[in-house]
Amino acid sequence: MSSLHVDTEDEADVVGRALIGIVDIGSNGIRFSISSKAPHHARTMPCVFKDRVGISLFDAQYAENSKDKRPIPTQVINEVCAAMKRFRLICEDFGVQESGVRIVATEATREAVNSQEFRDAIYDTTGWEVELLNKEDEGRIGSYGVASSFDTISGLFMDLGGGSTQISWIQCINGEIKISSNPVSLPYGAAALTRRLQFEDKKDLYFEIQNAYREAFKKIDVPQQLLEEAERNGGFELYSCGGGLRGLGYALLSDIKDYPIPTIINGFSCSFNDFINVSNFLFLKDGLPQKDIFRVSDRRRSQLPAVGLLVSAACDSLPKIKTVHFSEGGVREGVLYSMLPREIRAQDPLIIASRPYAPLLADKYLELLRTALPEKYVPREVRERIAPALCNLAFVHCSYPKELQPTAALHVATTGIIAGSHGLSHRTRALIGIALCDRWGGDLPDSEERHKTALCDLVKRDGSRVEMERIVWWTKYCGTLMYVICGVHPGGNIRDGVFNFKIVNGDMEVKNEDDKRKFDVIVQLSNDDIKTSASVRGRILTLQKKIRKLSRGSSEKVKIGVEVYDHC
Repeated sequence: MSSLHVDTEDEADVVGRALIGIVDIGSNGIRFSISSKAPHHARTMPCVFKDRVGISLFDAQYAENSKDKRPIPTQVINEVCAAMKRFRLICEDFGVQESGVRIVATEATREAVNSQEFRDAIYDTTGWEVELLNKEDEGRIGSYGVASSFDTISGLFMDLGGGSTQISWIQCINGEIKISSNPVSLPYGAAALTRRLQFEDKKDLYFEIQNAYREAFKKIDVPQQLLEEAERNGGFELYSCGGGLRGLGYALLSDIKDYPIPTIINGFSCSFNDFINVSNFLFLKDGLPQKDIFRVSDRRRSQLPAVGLLVSAACDSLPKIKTVHFSEGGVREGVLYSMLPREIRAQDPLIIASRPYAPLLADKYLELLRTALPEKYVPREVRERIAPALCNLAFVHCSYPKELQPTAALHVATTGIIAGSHGLSHRTRALIGIALCDRWGGDLPDSEERHKTALCDLVKRDGSRVEMERIVWWTKYCGTLMYVICGVHPGGNIRDGVFNFKIVNGDMEVKNEDDKRKFDVIVQLSNDDIKTSASVRGRILTLQKKIRKLSRGSSEKVKIGVEVYDHC
């Protein structure tokens, strides 16, 4: 919010032109938001206002215990119009321009008996036209919402709303989004199935959904490239969104003991086995969770058996799935993301989220850090994403008390300054917290040490064990190096020639991921520069100890040497 503070009417006008208000009239609720699309931070889609009204247009069209559909009642229409009128006033308060508001409606409005009357009432109240998405557009916008939630994605896509569910395939690489030209929408939303389960046999429904998904998968025409990718990787990646699947995701989160990021569903990933096991429990045993689930309302909780039914039946028809990823991106996020130019969509959300906090010469810090990173060994994710973001955030906590710095840094992407940034996976949030914690020396109280271990475990469960252990290792290595670099250059200004790294034997051939990667890093110090005083030498001794400890039992074997020379 503070980044959008303005002091003059002219500044307010500029900010207003960068703001867009979006209303998503869904089946289970109506969502309101105001977001900034200013180019410098549009990729993380910063939201300055967000609200939700729990009016279910799907339920409103059915009398209790009745199969027969009815028009949206006048009382419900009036409640929606009152909420719209309030949002119009809020948009005026924020300075959103009249042309900067979009109202988008989906399944429940599209299929309503009195849809036109409902939309006309909103227009008469606010002067805003309602965009009515057809099934194909709804699937396309939903896929954009999912794409906005991650850096890159490639796999199958499932959206589960209240009235319907969509299935497609999706790829987003370098900002270019590709989806099926024939996405399929099926009438099996969470609310719709919950209602049908009151009147129909669940086994009959199961086989109906199973057959529908089998035919749907044929229609979406998955490209050969994706089929081959799934074959190589041991299954498809499945990207999920929609309220029903988010509720299932939160149920999964609540069952993982000591999970370190329990409050953010966007970017959470789990194995297919975990996903299908909880779905089967909900479906086969009508297993409503006995405990309250964070961020799952009683109404959403009552729909979980229907969600379990859908997932169980669908997954019996879909090809092998390896990992399931949960997205908070929906129609709101999809509408906004679809408006961004490709060059902005191609930006890395972690780099954009951390960039406002970068020191003036962050690129110099990164250049120095990379001189100690043997390119052949370092995972791309660490070298190209974590290392630059670490340099951007290296001084954010410099004003904190010394004993607080590592702890605050550990939480930077979970409850800290970039926690609200859209597009960060749980793995990314964990890695940047681990790196930044070690940049401040990594000295933690026991409770926070356990939290750091949990973050490391989160990363290690997200893919190949050996690969993920290497990513954690290199992340800690980068953080420990930055502890020394920032100690030598604490003011954001790097002087050439007084402190450098040199890699020795960093180009040895590694034939497989289990091979030992051995190399030496020589810290080159000027003998007569005041910046490399005793306190800095103390940090280098700490670096040697920490890297020795880090290398113990690891496939990465690093020795830190020191070379002192006279500086002319």
